[in-house]
Amino acid sequence: MKNTIFLDTGVISLYISNHEEILEEIRVKKKKNYQFIASELNYIELFNHICREKGKVNAQIIMENLRREEMITFLPVSNKISILAGEIKCKHWNLSLVDAVITAEALIRKVPIYTTETHLIDVENLKIKKINF
Repeated sequence: MKNTIFLDTGVISLYISNHEEILEEIRVKKKKNYQFIASELNYIELFNHICREKGKVNAQIIMENLRREEMITFLPVSNKISILAGEIKCKHWNLSLVDAVITAEALIRKVPIYTTETHLIDVENLKIKKINF
């Protein structure tokens, strides 16, 4: 999928926190017709983080606004992704389940992942852009 970028939970968190580097990167890429995708598991993971920090009601509001904004398309996990994610998790046991799923998505779609994580570099053939915060 040309002009598509997969965003991990950390990068989405930076985006909703108005992190300058992420906002600028997304603005520039949007002008070039890039799409931003993430897994529904990223949505769940981020909701959990916000809920623990700011409470359930604030998490609901923030996450509903994120979905309404339609800047990021959240993808359901397919059977094909589930199987590949399991294989990736088996080989790279240090990855979280969410990271295994997003890695599988990015590999199948042949798109880069923008991430705040460092351990994704161990996955062969995965294109990543490390975002520092």
